[in-house]
Amino acid sequence: MKVWYRTQARIWELFYPRISPEVPAPDLPQEVIQRIIAHLIYHRPSLLACSLTCYSWYIATVPHLHHTLIILNRRHYVTPKHTWPEPLRNAGRLGLPPLVRRVQVRRVNTDYTGLYPGLFNRDTLRHFSALSNVQKLEIDDLDIPKFMPRIRQYFGNFSPTLRSLSLCGPKGSCRQLLFFIGLFQYLEDLELLDCVPDNFESDLVEDPTLIPLFTPPLQGRLTVSRSTRVGLFKNMVDLFKGIKFHYMDLFDVEGMGLLMGACVETLETLRIYPKDPRGEQLSLKG
Repeated sequence: MKVWYRTQARIWELFYPRISPEVPAPDLPQEVIQRIIAHLIYHRPSLLACSLTCYSWYIATVPHLHHTLIILNRRHYVTPKHTWPEPLRNAGRLGLPPLVRRVQVRRVNTDYTGLYPGLFNRDTLRHFSALSNVQKLEIDDLDIPKFMPRIRQYFGNFSPTLRSLSLCGPKGSCRQLLFFIGLFQYLEDLELLDCVPDNFESDLVEDPTLIPLFTPPLQGRLTVSRSTRVGLFKNMVDLFKGIKFHYMDLFDVEGMGLLMGACVETLETLRIYPKDPRGEQLSLKG
């Protein structure tokens, strides 16, 4: 009987060896952990599982888990935790704003009022200002005139790090729009979608004293879709002392020829989409 117990104990030790408390288990190098996490950055459940493994794995996964902050509007049929300003508040309470690299303020219906100063209170503005490492900013229906003249108070914290800006349906005159773009001194990529005047007076009334604070490089990619603002790109070239985009995607743009002429020395790739869905007619404006 004793021999049988010894045999069973030996088998148990072979398959489940004892770990001495004096000899800690070897840890994987952080470089190896980061290489493993790099293969899982697009699979959130796997990242969540890895973050619960240990502290070193948590440190490697948390920047990917909180890379993008998505904020939707506040309609009743939208999940409350995704509506303004709940994602911003939750990130602020947990100390996550410095980890955010991409911010999206999106609309999900046509009667969305857009982004305006009335949505910011003291706490919301404090959490919004804590987003100090954002590289890409995407906003739907930004009401620029309502932020003037204190617009830098709301968006100035993005200036040192922002490299890509996307605006869908922005409100305001050409000068106001370019003033907002000029807040970001290192901006490379620019995307303008549905950039049309809400009324004719918004483009006719301009403030000639409204000069952008910075001259961003604008050397990356320009994407413009359905832009009918007269004089927008002429003012952009004049106020920013030229533009040097390497890639351009243009669809239904007022001043298309001006854009191509301004980037003739730097342009590498140009894609022009015709208005006709069958591609039979191509209208080059400007």
